[in-house]
Amino acid sequence: MRSMTGFGQASGENRRHTVTVALRAVNHRFLDVQARLDEAARGSEAALRERIAAHVARGRVEVRVEARALGERQARVELHMGVVRAAHAATHDLVSQGLIAGELTAGDLLRLPEAFRVELEPDEWSGEDEALLLRVAEEALDQLDAGRDLEGRHLAAALERRLEGLAEVVERLEALQGPVREELAAGLSRRLAELLRGQAVEEPRLVQEVALLVDRSDVREELDRLSSHLQHFREVMGAREPAGKRLDFLTQEVFRELNTLGAKGRHTEMVRAVLDGKVLCEQLREQVQNVE
Repeated sequence: MRSMTGFGQASGENRRHTVTVALRAVNHRFLDVQARLDEAARGSEAALRERIAAHVARGRVEVRVEARALGERQARVELHMGVVRAAHAATHDLVSQGLIAGELTAGDLLRLPEAFRVELEPDEWSGEDEALLLRVAEEALDQLDAGRDLEGRHLAAALERRLEGLAEVVERLEALQGPVREELAAGLSRRLAELLRGQAVEEPRLVQEVALLVDRSDVREELDRLSSHLQHFREVMGAREPAGKRLDFLTQEVFRELNTLGAKGRHTEMVRAVLDGKVLCEQLREQVQNVE
C-alpha cells in the first residue's frame, strides 16, 4: 500500500547541462501531473510525463525541472547604424544650438532603443540531454516512491486499527441479538397485557406477533455483509496494485450497512455500538483518502 503524498529531488549533469528535478505529490482522485520545465527542456515534457505515469497511478504530482547550460553561450551583437547616425545628428544640432552640453557617448547609445540588439546562441537540447533528464527524474521518483511506501505502511497500520475496532463492534452487535429478541418479546407481552387489561392472550397469536417483530428487527444479514466487507477490505489492502479507489467504495458500503443496522436496532446498546462503528468508519474514510 502506498500513500499519495511524498517528495523527491535529484540533480545531475553532462558535458552541456546540469539538470535538477523536484517532485511533490499530494492527494487527488486521478493522476494529475503539473509540470514546469525550463525553456530548454520543454521538448522532453512528454517523455517525462510518461516516466512519471509508470511510477504513480493516482494523485497530483507537481514537477519542477531546472536545466542550466554549462559554459558561456556565444553572443552576437548587431548595431543599427541608421539609428546611431540619426541620434548623433540630432545631438549635434542640440549642442550647436546651445540646448545641451556634450556629445553622444557610448552609454547614451546603449540606452537607445533599437540601436543595439544582442542575440545569444540557442541553448540546444539533444537526445543526450533528454537521457540525462530522464535519469535524474528516475532518481527523484525513487525518492518519491520510498517516501510514499513509508507513509503507506503507516496508513496500513492506522487502517488496521480501525478495522479491528469495527470487528469489535460486529461482535458486540452479534452478542446483543439474543437479549434483544427476548426484550422485544417481553416488551410486546407487557404492552398487550396493558391494552387487554388482564384478559387472556392467545398464545399462537402472541408468538406470531413476536416473530413478525423479531423478523423486522433481525440484523443477521447486515452483520454478515458487514463482516464480509471488513474481510474484503483487508484483502484489498494486501494487494500489490493501487487500492485507494476500491477501499473508498468499500468504506461507503460499510457505512451503508451501519446505517441499516442503526435503523433496525431499537436496543440502547445496539444504538451505541452502531454509533461507535460510524465514528470508526468515518476515521477509516479519512485515512483511505490518502491511499494511492
